[in-house]
Amino acid sequence: MEQETDYILREVKRLTTFITNLISNVSTLNSDEIESGIKETDDFIKKEWNLSFKEIISLTEIEFINRLKELPEVHLEKLAELLSEIIKKINTPELKNKYNKNELANKGILLINNINEKSKVYSMKRMEIKNVLQHRI
Repeated sequence: MEQETDYILREVKRLTTFITNLISNVSTLNSDEIESGIKETDDFIKKEWNLSFKEIISLTEIEFINRLKELPEVHLEKLAELLSEIIKKINTPELKNKYNKNELANKGILLINNINEKSKVYSMKRMEIKNVLQHRI
């Protein structure tokens, strides 16, 4: 049982580190790399969470929360942060047509609100992410 718990903790840490690096990479993309960076990010979330940006956009709020309810809180927060960074980079007409910034921002806010309802800890970082997302709508 302890080995299983250790394995799960290692996997959570591994994925958290990878998501953190992905967020950092997205935030430093220059205009020539934005589309490929978003595609790489989309591929990652498809692989790890069986979810794409197009699915995030098209799911209802309830469906979205239900799809992610098994993820650890830290991953939900990182997903909201990732959405925030992606939204900041969507600034060309092609990307705006491909990805609905408002809907991605709404889903990020939904994630933050959901985390806040369940968490016993107030997080300034979550509030910061939420403010960024609210200003992108």
